[in-house]
Amino acid sequence: MKPTLTSRLSTAGVLLAILGLPDAAPAQYRLPVLVSSIKADSLHDAAVALAMTPNRWRDAARLHRRSAELRAADDQLGYRCLTEAAALAYARLDRSAARADMARAAGHALARGDLRTAALAYLDAAWIAQEQKNPRQVWEWGHRAEMLAASPLLGQSDRAAILRRISRAPEAMQMAMRKEP
Repeated sequence: MKPTLTSRLSTAGVLLAILGLPDAAPAQYRLPVLVSSIKADSLHDAAVALAMTPNRWRDAARLHRRSAELRAADDQLGYRCLTEAAALAYARLDRSAARADMARAAGHALARGDLRTAALAYLDAAWIAQEQKNPRQVWEWGHRAEMLAASPLLGQSDRAAILRRISRAPEAMQMAMRKEP
């Protein structure tokens, strides 16, 4: 029996439909990322607007944190949102929130593979911990920055920038970084 043109097209259509199924599945997974990104951008824009009014800094920091949570690890705006949340918390004299935001920002930079930015953010978190007289946190965040500075993946200029920042830290902070509490 000789296949007809109709049966060939029918077989080809079924084959294409079967082969096309795996392509449809990843498309379904892209939609939530797109929706999350749009929502994250909207939250970021609202946070920027709220930050213009000092009595709304707490709300702006909260929106920045939520925006960062919705972003993928490779989205650099997540780091920026967390550092802005930290700056707003710091300005409101909420040192604990500022320290936590900077530590999360460092983790976000680290997830992107940006070792220099992560180390500098860890040093900012250590600096805030020093202001709070919390030697355990100073050691923890400072030690992480020192480990990143020692990474063979860093260039000499990045390493020097981190070490220069450590050398400019207050003496008490440097001492807390040297010994584990």
